[in-house]
Amino acid sequence: MIYKANLPKRWSEDLAYLFGLLIGDGSLPSAYSKRPNGKYQKRHLIYFISNSKNFCDYVYIPSFKKLFGITPKIEFVKNKINPLYNCRIESKIIYEFLIKKGYIPGRKAKIAKIPKMPKKYYYHILAGLLDTDGGKKGSGFGLSTASENLAKFCIQVFKNLNLPYHSCPWRYKDHIYHQIYIGKKNMAKILKSVPLKNNEKIAFLQSYTPR
Repeated sequence: MIYKANLPKRWSEDLAYLFGLLIGDGSLPSAYSKRPNGKYQKRHLIYFISNSKNFCDYVYIPSFKKLFGITPKIEFVKNKINPLYNCRIESKIIYEFLIKKGYIPGRKAKIAKIPKMPKKYYYHILAGLLDTDGGKKGSGFGLSTASENLAKFCIQVFKNLNLPYHSCPWRYKDHIYHQIYIGKKNMAKILKSVPLKNNEKIAFLQSYTPR
């Protein structure tokens, strides 16, 4: 289906945050469908998958609509362990815009990277990453990633914020994975510097706020 869409003219807090969400739990899959004439047509699908319908309804979908003027549809995805929700839309113009801005399509886990943008938006893209992939790690809060680029980015931003961090790389099947997290006694400081929007993550961090 062809949608008319707005395209942001420059980087903004909203666009950086959405990129963080898509790098965390989004994908631009390499997909094709067979047409009636027997030829295959490339699909331009944009997925965002979450186990929280509220987060999809009140954060991701409004953010996407604010930026592009169109609304992804939310679909329930059957899963044996936890319910999942896919915020799905097909748009060639947005798909190509995201790639041009630096998003990596297909299987991005090991090669995901932060696109070039003004450094003032780094905290917003980090917020998107933590709102999706962030969680309890070790005795603190952070994320695990197969991408060396994302690991280095998180470390650099934590350094810029003067947040003491732990970095725990490990090797599995000839690949190095990374876990980066802020220790328990400094977890609440994340809320002062990183504009998180995921209420579940915020509540978790607030539970460690000194009283």
